[in-house]
Amino acid sequence: MDKLKMGDNLRIGIGDMSKMTGVSSRQLRYWEQKGYIKAMNEEGVARKYGLGSMYKIFAIKHFLDEGYTLAKAVEKAELHRKEGILLHRVFRTLIKGIELTDETEIKGRVDLGTADSYHVYGVVDEKGTRIELEKE
Repeated sequence: MDKLKMGDNLRIGIGDMSKMTGVSSRQLRYWEQKGYIKAMNEEGVARKYGLGSMYKIFAIKHFLDEGYTLAKAVEKAELHRKEGILLHRVFRTLIKGIELTDETEIKGRVDLGTADSYHVYGVVDEKGTRIELEKE
């Protein structure tokens, strides 16, 4: 599968979005008016939001709860989104395989390929999270 588009058809009403995120409907409308978030514009249909807006609303609220101003929270949420895209691009090309060694505790290792005659693994186990190199 080249590109997984989960949630493309997800539509969340403003009331449900408010309940899910803990952000009032009034505040959501204000954020939309300021251009911080976008509703899906469907003629004759009540205001609905998509999955991307939901993530952004959660991020903005998180940064507001951390004590940032609204403008700074929006800026940090956008930076967080871009960092996520970058991280996804890196790992999409680097990951060669995943070995799950403990399904209950979610432990295992991620094959990151080779570098300078070493095989590189990202490991999560009882010792923590780390990179391991194995001589080829």
